[in-house]
Amino acid sequence: MDIEKITKIAFKKMAKRKAHLEREKGYIFYHCQRVAKLAINLRKSIHPSDDSFDDIIYVGSLFHDVTKGIEPHNESGSILVKEILKDYCSIEEIQMISEIVRLHNQRGNDNLPYYLKIVQDADVLDHFGSGEIWLKFFYSAHHEENVFEALETWNSTWFKDYYKKTRDSLNFDLSKEIFDNKADFHNKFVERFAMEINGEISI
Repeated sequence: MDIEKITKIAFKKMAKRKAHLEREKGYIFYHCQRVAKLAINLRKSIHPSDDSFDDIIYVGSLFHDVTKGIEPHNESGSILVKEILKDYCSIEEIQMISEIVRLHNQRGNDNLPYYLKIVQDADVLDHFGSGEIWLKFFYSAHHEENVFEALETWNSTWFKDYYKKTRDSLNFDLSKEIFDNKADFHNKFVERFAMEINGEISI
């Protein structure tokens, strides 16, 4: 596969589109690109001796949210990606990529191939840590929330349960370790953020 050419196609399809009002224009392309890079790095650590699926992992990640906003986007995306890539991938490659798109958010199935589980985990991980902070601030700006309301969300029981449920959905121990590091960064940010907005930082 010509990854450079396929990446340009992904950019053309997603870089100027808004998936919905609470995401900036082009978010889905840059999210998908980060997921693709993270998925390859996960594969190198989880299955260091098997790079045979790297192109499939990368391209499947790159297009996993191609129809975000057209729900269920995993189903619509798995159909569209076959048309987008028909001149750039073999029939077998397209089938595997389409399956990644279709199942990227269908977690909890132990029978999935490891490379698909890697994409699932990479997708989850990109939404946390500094990514979660950006998403929350962007959401708050569109809903006219103030800083105290944002902080209230982060400190809520709902949000803590959401973090736990998300961590439990990850497939690999390494993914959970990365998630924990991201959560630690997020918690330290929220603690500092709370102090500053309450005027508790001394000069």
